[in-house]
Amino acid sequence: MKKIKLRYGENPHQQGWIKKIVTSDPLAWFKFKKLQGKELSFNNYLDMDAAVTALSFIGQTQAACVIIKHTNPCGASRGEKLDKIFLQAWEGDSLAAFGGIVAINRPVDDKLAELMLADKRFFEILLCPAISTEALKIMSRKKDLRILVNPALSVPVPNKALDRREIRGGLLEQERDIYKLQKKDWRVVTKVQPTPQQVQDMLMAWEICRVSKSNTIALVKDQQLVANGVGQQDRVRCCQLAVSKAWPGSVIGAVAASDAFFPFSDGPGVLIKAGVKAIIQSGGSIRDQETIDLANQKKISMIFTGIRCFKH
Repeated sequence: MKKIKLRYGENPHQQGWIKKIVTSDPLAWFKFKKLQGKELSFNNYLDMDAAVTALSFIGQTQAACVIIKHTNPCGASRGEKLDKIFLQAWEGDSLAAFGGIVAINRPVDDKLAELMLADKRFFEILLCPAISTEALKIMSRKKDLRILVNPALSVPVPNKALDRREIRGGLLEQERDIYKLQKKDWRVVTKVQPTPQQVQDMLMAWEICRVSKSNTIALVKDQQLVANGVGQQDRVRCCQLAVSKAWPGSVIGAVAASDAFFPFSDGPGVLIKAGVKAIIQSGGSIRDQETIDLANQKKISMIFTGIRCFKH
């Protein structure tokens, strides 16, 4: 199929193109209708795909909002009131959210549009299932803001197509990581049992981990992502990064998810010292017992899933 030339690729000195592939996926990029804004860039398409993917994991049954920066979630929230959901997603990391991509799985009305543009908030793209005429008029104040709608975003589902990546001289293929973590998968390994609210927060944090660049540690509190430490080569620095990115006091009572096991107890030590009260991880380290002992000593709960969710 014919390629569509983009302004440039990942950087201005690179040429870039996009082309359609045959698919029945209702959330394919070409099934979104662009209502306003500048031409989409190579990086925009990557971030949009990441936003739709993240929303498909945390927003299948609840109203949800995610904010993506450089393909990683820097804000996420779900609940009932759209204005609260958006604000919590933005405030999760307002520094990183600046210039990011906002995706929400409910129609945008004039009230939400005004809120989105208040306080000098700036983002590049808004993805939503629909937007009212009044809201679109409000958004037109930002003529460069790209707005794309797709009704399928109201019930987003994960992409089930094979994940393909080209390397020099070959093509890697794998099943996509769309496994839904179930209660039968996890076991509580500590004396302290997690509360139902902590379990819900841990499951959300785990979903954030799975769509974030490894290594990653996600902190969630009351269905709000309060910090996401991504892309570090060692796990303790992911913990340190997540804690350092969170606003003062927000980690107290939060839960943490790790995309793989903790090789040492130093990472959990950083999280617990900051106020984390529950941790979900795959388990599988030869030093698991040291981490369990630390959790018991500090009287927090910990769940082992037996499942890793790397994203390279």
